[in-house]
Amino acid sequence: FKYILSVQPFYPVYQADFSEGKKEAKQGWLIIPEGLYKIGHEGDSFCFDNEESRHQVYLAPFSISKNLVTNGDWLEFMNSGGYAHFEHWHAEGWDWVQHNKVNAPAYWHKVDNEWMQFTLSGLRRLKPDEPVVHISYYEAFAYAEWKGKRLPTEQEWEVASKQFEWGQRWEWTNSAYLPYPGFSKPAGAVGEYNGKFMVNQMVLRGASIATSPGHSRDTYRNFFHPNLRWQFTGLRLASD
Repeated sequence: FKYILSVQPFYPVYQADFSEGKKEAKQGWLIIPEGLYKIGHEGDSFCFDNEESRHQVYLAPFSISKNLVTNGDWLEFMNSGGYAHFEHWHAEGWDWVQHNKVNAPAYWHKVDNEWMQFTLSGLRRLKPDEPVVHISYYEAFAYAEWKGKRLPTEQEWEVASKQFEWGQRWEWTNSAYLPYPGFSKPAGAVGEYNGKFMVNQMVLRGASIATSPGHSRDTYRNFFHPNLRWQFTGLRLASD
Protein backbone atom coordinates (compact mmCIF):
# COMPACT_ATOMS: atom_id res chain seq x y z
CA PHE A 1 0.00 0.00 0.00
CA LYS A 2 1.14 3.50 -0.73
CA TYR A 3 0.25 6.21 1.74
CA ILE A 4 0.21 9.83 0.66
CA LEU A 5 0.65 12.25 3.50
CA SER A 6 -0.80 15.73 3.11
CA VAL A 7 1.07 18.27 5.21
CA GLN A 8 -1.22 21.03 6.40
CA PRO A 9 -0.06 24.34 7.95
CA PHE A 10 -0.38 24.45 11.72
CA TYR A 11 -1.55 27.72 13.29
CA PRO A 12 -1.84 27.19 17.05
CA VAL A 13 -3.86 29.59 19.19
CA TYR A 14 -2.12 31.08 22.23
CA GLN A 15 -5.17 33.01 23.43
CA ALA A 16 -8.32 33.28 21.36
CA ASP A 17 -9.15 36.85 22.36
CA PHE A 18 -5.57 38.20 22.39
CA SER A 19 -5.35 41.55 20.60
CA GLU A 20 -2.08 42.40 18.85
CA GLY A 21 -2.97 45.98 17.99
CA LYS A 22 -5.61 48.63 17.66
CA LYS A 23 -6.50 51.49 15.34
CA GLU A 24 -4.81 54.72 16.39
CA ALA A 25 -6.96 57.79 16.92
CA LYS A 26 -4.32 60.43 16.30
CA GLN A 27 -3.43 61.28 12.72
CA GLY A 28 -1.20 63.84 11.04
CA TRP A 29 2.28 65.14 11.70
CA LEU A 30 4.18 66.80 14.52
CA ILE A 31 6.59 69.60 13.66
CA ILE A 32 9.60 69.65 15.96
CA PRO A 33 11.63 72.88 15.87
CA GLU A 34 15.38 73.12 15.57
CA GLY A 35 17.17 73.19 18.88
CA LEU A 36 19.23 71.61 21.61
CA TYR A 37 17.50 68.80 23.49
CA LYS A 38 18.45 66.40 26.26
CA ILE A 39 18.01 62.65 25.86
CA GLY A 40 18.90 59.61 27.93
CA HIS A 41 17.75 58.22 31.24
CA GLU A 42 17.38 60.56 34.19
CA GLY A 43 16.77 59.74 37.84
CA ASP A 44 17.29 56.76 40.11
CA SER A 45 14.74 54.37 38.60
CA PHE A 46 15.86 51.22 36.83
CA CYS A 47 17.48 51.48 33.41
CA PHE A 48 20.15 49.70 31.39
CA ASP A 49 23.62 51.14 31.07
CA ASN A 50 23.11 51.86 27.36
CA GLU A 51 20.47 54.48 28.28
CA GLU A 52 23.03 56.56 30.19
CA SER A 53 24.28 59.16 30.46
CA ARG A 54 21.78 61.91 29.83
CA HIS A 55 23.29 64.30 27.32
CA GLN A 56 22.52 67.14 24.93
CA VAL A 57 21.90 66.72 21.21
CA TYR A 58 21.30 69.19 18.41
CA LEU A 59 18.38 68.47 16.08
CA ALA A 60 17.58 70.19 12.82
CA PRO A 61 13.85 70.89 12.32
CA PHE A 62 11.88 67.78 11.35
CA SER A 63 8.40 66.33 11.15
CA ILE A 64 7.31 62.98 12.53
CA SER A 65 4.07 61.07 12.08
CA LYS A 66 1.67 60.84 15.01
CA ASN A 67 0.65 57.36 13.92
CA LEU A 68 2.30 54.11 12.94
CA VAL A 69 2.23 52.69 9.43
CA THR A 70 -0.74 50.32 9.14
CA ASN A 71 -1.41 47.02 7.41
CA GLY A 72 -3.51 48.89 4.87
CA ASP A 73 -0.60 51.22 4.15
CA TRP A 74 1.67 48.22 3.73
CA LEU A 75 -0.71 46.56 1.28
CA GLU A 76 -0.44 49.65 -0.92
CA PHE A 77 3.34 49.29 -0.83
CA MET A 78 3.09 45.63 -1.79
CA ASN A 79 0.51 46.20 -4.53
CA SER A 80 2.70 48.88 -6.07
CA GLY A 81 5.51 46.36 -6.40
CA GLY A 82 7.44 47.51 -3.35
CA TYR A 83 9.19 44.16 -2.93
CA ALA A 84 10.01 43.98 -6.63
CA HIS A 85 11.71 47.37 -7.22
CA PHE A 86 15.35 47.48 -6.16
CA GLU A 87 15.47 51.29 -6.05
CA HIS A 88 13.66 51.38 -2.68
CA TRP A 89 16.14 49.10 -0.96
CA HIS A 90 19.60 49.18 0.56
CA ALA A 91 21.87 46.91 -1.49
CA GLU A 92 22.15 44.52 1.45
CA GLY A 93 18.39 44.62 1.96
CA TRP A 94 17.76 43.88 -1.70
CA ASP A 95 20.08 40.85 -1.47
CA TRP A 96 18.11 39.72 1.59
CA VAL A 97 14.78 40.04 -0.27
CA GLN A 98 16.07 38.13 -3.27
CA HIS A 99 17.82 35.37 -1.32
CA ASN A 100 14.88 34.76 1.03
CA LYS A 101 12.12 35.40 -1.54
CA VAL A 102 10.44 37.90 0.78
CA ASN A 103 7.21 39.43 -0.53
CA ALA A 104 5.27 40.33 2.65
CA PRO A 105 5.78 40.84 6.40
CA ALA A 106 6.46 37.73 8.47
CA TYR A 107 3.39 35.65 9.33
CA TRP A 108 1.30 36.94 6.42
CA HIS A 109 -0.25 34.16 4.33
CA LYS A 110 -2.26 34.31 1.13
CA VAL A 111 -5.32 32.07 1.49
CA ASP A 112 -7.91 31.89 -1.32
CA ASN A 113 -6.50 35.13 -2.73
CA GLU A 114 -6.92 36.94 0.58
CA TRP A 115 -4.16 38.03 2.94
CA MET A 116 -4.34 36.42 6.36
CA GLN A 117 -2.13 37.00 9.40
CA PHE A 118 -0.92 34.40 11.87
CA THR A 119 -1.23 35.99 15.32
CA LEU A 120 -1.26 34.89 18.95
CA SER A 121 -5.01 34.39 18.49
CA GLY A 122 -4.42 32.12 15.49
CA LEU A 123 -4.81 32.69 11.76
CA ARG A 124 -7.17 35.56 11.01
CA ARG A 125 -8.09 38.01 8.28
CA LEU A 126 -5.68 40.92 8.00
CA LYS A 127 -7.00 44.05 9.71
CA PRO A 128 -6.09 47.08 7.56
CA ASP A 129 -6.32 49.61 10.44
CA GLU A 130 -3.88 47.83 12.75
CA PRO A 131 -0.21 48.86 12.79
CA VAL A 132 1.94 46.65 10.59
CA VAL A 133 4.14 44.24 12.54
CA HIS A 134 6.98 41.74 12.09
CA ILE A 135 8.96 43.71 9.55
CA SER A 136 12.73 44.03 9.26
CA TYR A 137 14.73 47.24 9.23
CA TYR A 138 15.34 46.60 5.53
CA GLU A 139 11.58 46.60 4.90
CA ALA A 140 10.98 49.67 7.07
CA PHE A 141 13.66 51.58 5.19
CA ALA A 142 12.28 50.52 1.80
CA TYR A 143 8.75 51.57 2.74
CA ALA A 144 9.97 54.99 3.85
CA GLU A 145 11.87 55.39 0.58
CA TRP A 146 8.77 54.43 -1.38
CA LYS A 147 6.75 57.09 0.47
CA GLY A 148 9.41 59.74 -0.11
CA LYS A 149 10.01 59.96 3.64
CA ARG A 150 12.55 58.49 6.04
CA LEU A 151 12.82 56.76 9.38
CA PRO A 152 13.40 59.00 12.42
CA THR A 153 16.68 58.85 14.28
CA GLU A 154 16.49 57.57 17.82
CA GLN A 155 17.24 61.08 19.11
CA GLU A 156 14.33 62.51 17.11
CA TRP A 157 12.05 59.73 18.31
CA GLU A 158 12.83 60.30 21.98
CA VAL A 159 12.39 64.07 21.77
CA ALA A 160 9.05 63.78 19.92
CA SER A 161 7.68 60.77 21.83
CA LYS A 162 6.05 62.82 24.55
CA GLN A 163 3.66 64.18 21.93
CA PHE A 164 2.41 60.93 20.42
CA GLU A 165 1.17 57.56 21.68
CA TRP A 166 3.63 54.70 21.56
CA GLY A 167 3.79 51.16 22.88
CA GLN A 168 2.04 48.98 20.29
CA ARG A 169 5.18 48.22 18.28
CA TRP A 170 8.92 48.43 18.65
CA GLU A 171 9.71 51.13 16.13
CA TRP A 172 12.69 50.94 13.79
CA THR A 173 14.86 54.05 13.74
CA ASN A 174 17.58 55.03 11.32
CA SER A 175 20.20 54.99 14.08
CA ALA A 176 22.98 52.44 14.43
CA TYR A 177 23.36 50.98 17.91
CA LEU A 178 26.29 52.96 19.30
CA PRO A 179 27.34 54.09 22.80
CA TYR A 180 26.23 57.38 24.28
CA PRO A 181 28.91 59.91 25.27
CA GLY A 182 30.70 58.76 28.40
CA PHE A 183 29.67 55.11 28.06
CA SER A 184 32.26 52.61 29.24
CA LYS A 185 31.98 48.86 29.18
CA PRO A 186 31.90 47.58 32.78
CA ALA A 187 34.12 44.79 33.96
CA GLY A 188 32.86 41.27 34.44
CA ALA A 189 29.77 39.55 33.09
CA VAL A 190 27.78 42.77 32.59
CA GLY A 191 30.43 43.97 30.14
CA GLU A 192 29.68 40.95 27.97
CA TYR A 193 26.28 42.44 27.12
CA ASN A 194 25.68 45.95 25.79
CA GLY A 195 29.26 46.89 25.00
CA LYS A 196 29.85 43.85 22.82
CA PHE A 197 26.55 44.17 20.98
CA MET A 198 27.28 47.66 19.66
CA VAL A 199 28.04 46.55 16.10
CA ASN A 200 25.94 45.88 12.98
CA GLN A 201 22.63 46.49 14.75
CA MET A 202 19.92 49.13 14.49
CA VAL A 203 18.05 50.82 17.33
CA LEU A 204 14.33 50.37 17.94
CA ARG A 205 12.38 52.65 20.27
CA GLY A 206 9.14 52.42 22.19
CA ALA A 207 7.69 49.10 23.33
CA SER A 208 5.18 46.53 22.12
CA ILE A 209 2.08 44.71 23.26
CA ALA A 210 4.40 41.95 24.50
CA THR A 211 6.75 44.20 26.48
CA SER A 212 7.07 44.02 30.25
CA PRO A 213 5.89 47.27 31.91
CA GLY A 214 9.32 47.65 33.50
CA HIS A 215 10.84 47.90 30.04
CA SER A 216 8.38 50.45 28.64
CA ARG A 217 9.98 53.88 28.78
CA ASP A 218 10.90 56.51 26.26
CA THR A 219 14.64 56.14 26.88
CA TYR A 220 14.78 52.38 26.31
CA ARG A 221 17.17 51.41 23.50
CA ASN A 222 16.23 48.10 21.92
CA PHE A 223 18.49 46.78 19.17
CA PHE A 224 18.36 44.09 16.52
CA HIS A 225 20.15 43.02 13.39
CA PRO A 226 18.43 44.62 10.36
CA ASN A 227 17.13 41.36 8.91
CA LEU A 228 15.23 40.13 12.00
CA ARG A 229 11.43 40.12 12.07
CA TRP A 230 10.28 37.85 14.92
CA GLN A 231 9.91 40.76 17.37
CA PHE A 232 6.78 42.98 17.34
CA THR A 233 8.43 45.55 15.08
CA GLY A 234 6.80 48.38 13.11
CA LEU A 235 7.56 51.93 12.03
CA ARG A 236 6.49 55.55 11.86
CA LEU A 237 7.73 58.02 9.27
CA ALA A 238 9.69 61.23 9.54
CA SER A 239 10.75 63.94 7.11
CA ASP A 240 12.98 67.01 7.05
